[in-house]
Formats: sequence, C-alpha cells, structure tokens
Amino acid sequence: MCPRNPFYEQRQRYWLWLGAGFAIVLAVVAFRRNEVEDEPDEVSVTVGTPVVSRSLRPVEVRPEGYAASTACLECHQEEHRSWHASYHRTMTQVVTPETAPEAIRDKSVTVEGRDYQFEQEGEAFFVTFADPLSHGQRRRREILMMTGSHHMHVFWYETEADGTPGELDIVYLIDEQRWIPRLASFLRPPEPESPQIGTWNRTCSKCHATHARERFQAEKVSWDTHVVEFGIACEACHGQGADHIRRYAEEDQTLAKSDQIVNPAVISKQASADLCGRCHSVSMADFDALSMEDYAEEGNPFTPGQLLSECGFNRIIQAGPKDRETELFQRWSKVEDPSGSFWQDGMTRVAGREYNGLIESPCFQHGEMTCLSCHTMHPSESQSLEDWRDDQLKPGMRGDQACLQCHSEFADRIAEHTHHAVDSSGSRCMNCHMPHTTFGLLKSIRSHQISSPSVKASVTTDRPSACALCHLDRSFTWTARHLHEWYGQPAVKVDLSADAATTSTAVIHMLKGDAAQRALQAWAFGWEPAQKASGTEWMEPFLLFGANDPYDAVRIISARSLRSLPDRQSAEVDPLAPMQQRMKAFNEAIGRIDAGLEGEPKSEVLIDEHGKFDFKRARKLIDQRNHRPVSVRE
Repeated sequence: MCPRNPFYEQRQRYWLWLGAGFAIVLAVVAFRRNEVEDEPDEVSVTVGTPVVSRSLRPVEVRPEGYAASTACLECHQEEHRSWHASYHRTMTQVVTPETAPEAIRDKSVTVEGRDYQFEQEGEAFFVTFADPLSHGQRRRREILMMTGSHHMHVFWYETEADGTPGELDIVYLIDEQRWIPRLASFLRPPEPESPQIGTWNRTCSKCHATHARERFQAEKVSWDTHVVEFGIACEACHGQGADHIRRYAEEDQTLAKSDQIVNPAVISKQASADLCGRCHSVSMADFDALSMEDYAEEGNPFTPGQLLSECGFNRIIQAGPKDRETELFQRWSKVEDPSGSFWQDGMTRVAGREYNGLIESPCFQHGEMTCLSCHTMHPSESQSLEDWRDDQLKPGMRGDQACLQCHSEFADRIAEHTHHAVDSSGSRCMNCHMPHTTFGLLKSIRSHQISSPSVKASVTTDRPSACALCHLDRSFTWTARHLHEWYGQPAVKVDLSADAATTSTAVIHMLKGDAAQRALQAWAFGWEPAQKASGTEWMEPFLLFGANDPYDAVRIISARSLRSLPDRQSAEVDPLAPMQQRMKAFNEAIGRIDAGLEGEPKSEVLIDEHGKFDFKRARKLIDQRNHRPVSVRE
C-alpha cells in the first residue's frame, strides 16, 4: 500500500510553488549560466545514451532495483526487438546523429514570419531563432531532446536553467512534412504564444519517460529531473528488473519473492487495465497519498501489477452525471477545465485517455474485456513490425473480429443486426459501437467507451452520434426514425421548425457547434466511409468555412479533408496563411461554387430548390455558433 499523508494543503502549495518558480525563472534565467560556470558538471554515465552534462537536460539515473531495457536483450531478444521498433520507445529521445530527423539537419524554415536556422555541428544539433525566453532576441540554442515520433516531433532546447529544457515554439508534422506553430498542434483557443520552460520536467516526463522523478529545485529555480530511461521502456510495463535478472542469472530462487517482473497478460483484468491507465487516463495526482516532497524525489509510487485504487496516488476522474457532484470531480475541475476532456454526458473526448472509456464500458464492467483484448505490446510472428507498431493491435483486431471474439452470436447475422449490407462500413461493429468521437494529434480517433447509437444521447449530449459521423447529410429526425424502427428506441418528438429536424447534424456541428464538434466533423468530412455514404458534391462550402475557422487545428483538419474531395473546385490554400490571404481565396472559391454548383435540391445540407448552396442559411447558423473556449488537453 502507498503511504498516506494527512496534509491535503500540500497540493495547493505545490501549484503555488510551481507558479512562483516559473515567474522567477523568467526573471533570472539570463543570469543562471554565469552563476554556474565555475561549478563542476555532474554527469550520468548511461548505457546506450551519450554522456551529457546535467546542466543541459534531464538525465537517466537508475535507482536500486532497475536494470534498463538493454539488460533484457540477452534472454528476450524477440520482445526487445519489437519494443525497440515501437513508438512507445521513442516517446522521448535524446537528439543524436542516429535519432535526429532530416527536418533539423542543416535546414532553414519560416513559420508565420519567424525564421529558424537548424544546423548540425559534429554530434550536436542547434537552432537559431527568436527565442521567447530571451524576449524575442535571436539566440543559437542546442537541441537536446525530442518527444513524439509517430505523428509529430516536439523539440526541447537548452536554457540557462539547469536541467530544464525549453520547448521549441514550432512542431514538425511527420506525414505532411511541414512545420507549424506549437499552439496549432492542439485544439485550443487562439492565444499568444508564451515561453515554455520546464514543461517536459513537470508534465511530459510523467508518461513520456520511464519512472521520472521530477526533482524541482526551488532554490535554483530549475529542475534536476531523473528518469530510468527516456521513452516508455520494458520496466514501465513489467516492473523493476534487477532482482529478476539476478534470480535467473545466478539460478537463485530465493530471489523469487523480490522478483518484481509482471506479465500484464496473466494478471487480473483490473490490474492489467490499471497498468495502462496510469498514463492513459484523465487523472489527478493525490498528494494525500504521497507528499509532494516525496513525489518530487521518488516519483510515482505505482508499480506494475498494483491497482490504482490500492496505490491511491492516481485518482481517476469520472465525469458522468452522477460523478460531477463528487468531491474528486469538484477538486479536479478547479485545476483543469472539464470542458476539454469530456463530453456533456461524461464520455472522454481527448486522445490518450482510453482507460476512462474502458472502465465505463459494459464489456469491461460485466465481461472480461481489457486493453489486451485487442492490443498487444509484442506482435505475433504473422505480423510485420511496421503494421503492428501503428496501433499495436493483435491480428484481426482492426475489423469485426475484435467484437466477435466475445459476441460470436452476431457472426452469422451481421446484416440482420446492423440493417446495412454486410460488406458495407455501416456493418462494421466499431463504426457504431466505437465511433470517432475522441480528438487528438490533429485527428479523430475511436472512442474506447463501448456504447450504442442512442436517440436519448443525441438529444441530451453535445457528442456527435455514430450515425451522424457516417451519414453526414442526414438530420436528427432521420436518425431518430431509424433507431426507433430498427431497434425500438423511444420515438422523440422534435419541433419541425428547429434546425435539428430539418438540417443535417453534421452541418449543424460544423457551422454552429463548438470547436471540438467542428474539429471532429471536419475530420469526418474527409473520412472515406462517410464520403461514400453521404456523397461529396455538397461538402466543399462547409470545409471552406472550416478552413477559415478561428482555431488553427480546425483549419488544418478542414484543409486535409478538402484535399480528399474528388470534385473540389477551390484552389489549395495554406490553412495557416494570413487571414487576408485565406479570405481572398475563400471568396474566390465561393464565387466559383455559386456559379458552377447545380446539384439536386437537398435542404438538409443547405442545397436549395435551385440546386444552389444557401449561403444566407449558412450564415444564420454561423451567427448562432457556440463560441465557448475549448481546450482539449492531450
């Protein structure tokens, strides 16, 4: 059991402490390097990574009991090989000639009028730019680390604060091979960029490294963060390995009791899920369970095989209607904006927090479903590493087999159950029961809370329904009628003068919804199954509105979906171009569409009786837009 601490006030003190620390950092950072020039550098000698001064970045330091992933290689070669190929391993990497992407090798780039010069000098990499930590003066900084390797690269550079890297204010999108402002990589309100120092130490390290110890140094106004390994390594999931290695190397079975190695596939359902949930959840650190001082020095007390409830440090936030009155939710909501993580009915809408959805699912609550029902940390022999590493799924888990492995009674009557052709996207289990209602990494991903399309949920929540994410051209009235006729759900009376009765749900969300609804809907407009089900000839005006959205993320997603339209009439425009340039292109495109569009009348998607797009009706919906600030914190 984790130790209990009676002093709740430590939590408040911690946040005040950090806030004061950042203010002082920004005030004194220019003086720190001169102050420590005469101090001897402390170094960490670590297998597999360069020897680097602690004055530059966090370091790998292994407490007693840890052995590191290199020690696993001798006996577990295949497991080590697949782990080494995974994106878990490369969540955080030291930037070296072996790891550095081409984007930072002697390249120049301009982003929103700001110039960045990347250079390699021997084993080191540098960037010269207008550094916000230096009040915008151009500085040459060494690039020390990067996080992310699947969808985007975030880079961390040296600062005058010991062991406390700054976050570069631009991010590299890997698939699109382009740089964007850091703030544009998240769904958040338009706001000025602010200097980011210590973000990796206090936030990213918790889940993007193995057993991080934050080690905030109040007297030095910096961090001296230690990690067992950068990235998510073997011991993050299997536990401390030193005694396990000694036990088998020395054939000493007296060490069996101290052997902490855990196999997530053979422990209890709850313990297996909790292992993933330590990071993949919306949770709150509870400093009643462990003092802030002990946490800073020792790190998270949770160990693989333990239950989160048993440890007590990670308090999982549940946000359903009955949960919002709890003390835990009230405490959490004072620190975090609940609008960013959950839909109105409490379903999770932020990526990387799949545990919250899993534990609310009947398949978990009343069955044996857990993370490893579909995912595997090491692929089978039939899988290529390249295919597996994308989502780390077991063979067949991208399709209906993921559900049919338990619900075999539906295997021979899929069309009867779905009321769609058996080979259509409408008959795919996950499209209805795990729809794309979660946002992260500038895209939509599947909800991990297993649910069924519901008329009641469509009325009472702001979350897009599975039907509306595929049938983009249909109204709530259409959806409700089919759910009533097919599945006997209660009929709902709708005011026929209301937008919901006469206008497609996708159109309503795209034009008058909040930023989270607009982002998901813009993604759905580019989703091939939705395009096949709804047609594409009417979509372009809505995506043009999206490409001029106030939120950078919505514009980026809308621009991607625009590129997917086979009958596009507008010219390509950079979604991050200046507003005047984007509006000029928008007006030209709208004029071209207005002159050329002659579609079939379809009121639900604003195509009038003359086959023209009804811009007046679109403007009326936009004037009713929900402008509440939305910040989805990934």
